[in-house]
Amino acid sequence: MTLRFSSLITLLALGTTLAQADLSYEFAPNFLKPPTGLETIGNGHGEIQLDAAGNIYVSVEGQEKGGIQVYSAQGSYLKHLELPASLHGFSIRKSADGEFIYAAVLGQQKVIKATLEGKIVLEIPRTSFPAEIADPISVILKDGKTIRGSAPKDEGETISFTLPDGKIQKVAKADIATKGSATLANGTKVEGLNPVKDETGVTFTAGGEPKKIAFSEMAQKDAKPAYSQSVADTRGGLKLTTADCAPNGDIYVVDGYGTSWVFVFDATGKFKKQFGGPGEPFKLSNCHKIHIDTRFQPARVFLCDRGNKRIMHASLEGELIGVIATGLRNPSSASFNGDYVCIAEIAGRVSVWDKEGKMVAALGTNDTPGQTNTPRVPPADWRDNTVTSPHGIAFDAKGNILETEWNQFGRVLRWNRK
Repeated sequence: MTLRFSSLITLLALGTTLAQADLSYEFAPNFLKPPTGLETIGNGHGEIQLDAAGNIYVSVEGQEKGGIQVYSAQGSYLKHLELPASLHGFSIRKSADGEFIYAAVLGQQKVIKATLEGKIVLEIPRTSFPAEIADPISVILKDGKTIRGSAPKDEGETISFTLPDGKIQKVAKADIATKGSATLANGTKVEGLNPVKDETGVTFTAGGEPKKIAFSEMAQKDAKPAYSQSVADTRGGLKLTTADCAPNGDIYVVDGYGTSWVFVFDATGKFKKQFGGPGEPFKLSNCHKIHIDTRFQPARVFLCDRGNKRIMHASLEGELIGVIATGLRNPSSASFNGDYVCIAEIAGRVSVWDKEGKMVAALGTNDTPGQTNTPRVPPADWRDNTVTSPHGIAFDAKGNILETEWNQFGRVLRWNRK
């Protein structure tokens, strides 16, 4: 992959001095009115977006009506779209065929495209993603050998799966090692294979050598030694967190709770490529949301690399352009208006940045211990103009900012641009 460096300036010290800009905001309290009969909108852990008419779409989960709630531009409840309850991040994009919702369904490991009325017109299932990421398996045999593959199938006394070279591997379940795991009194975790228990402890192979851990050395859990055993095969899967659509109709999806790979599909849902991930040159960690940044021509992919507290740009072809800024409070989502991008930082801030990568506004900053990066802050502890855990964010057409929080009660905040 060709590495290209951006002309954007990396902020090595995200500091107290903001770049000069003709921007100021005013907090608008109690903007959103929940549906009749509800004190709050319900469990929020997703995204907020606006359509071309200015209507507001907020994803909710964990209730009888999961999916997306729709509000007017004035904040009045309009309707509910009965989309999947574990719908996480989503975008709304307008094309010649109309406006559509592109969403990642976290619990079902799939992507959907839906109309603004909630009719699903396209699904990209787990099976459309590369199997080595969507359906991996790692098996440790009793002799210590590890075999990795994908698409495992349980066949009674054996497990079959596909090796990286395309061959089918069959493994007898009786040949798979057992894995033992013990937590010591000081909190250290010790793991090994083929454990053998006796009255005083457990002996297993660790680092190629037998090792015995006495029950008396282990931490206690429910009045029992903190020890567990399991079959030594590990299976993974997709943990998709958002989707967006590029100007050419390609759909971009990120495995934000998993391996941080970005997947690209064409408009029909056919897989094209992947990029990013935990390795070089991106070295992504919990890349929670990705967005198509149309402030630039050609458009770019904007990466909210939450685990590394930074924001980045990539080309639509998947080449790294560069780091925009570092030292953020765990960026979770972004939105664009004119030359600006606003960012939801889950560790307690909403920020606005210019096209050159300088922060020009900081809103709702919360430095209270225990009130950020958590869904459990109750309404009684909410404060006007102070965020808790920003998770989704959107500019409206006038440059006003709407932010939805990771909160089990559900909370949306608004700042109007002066």
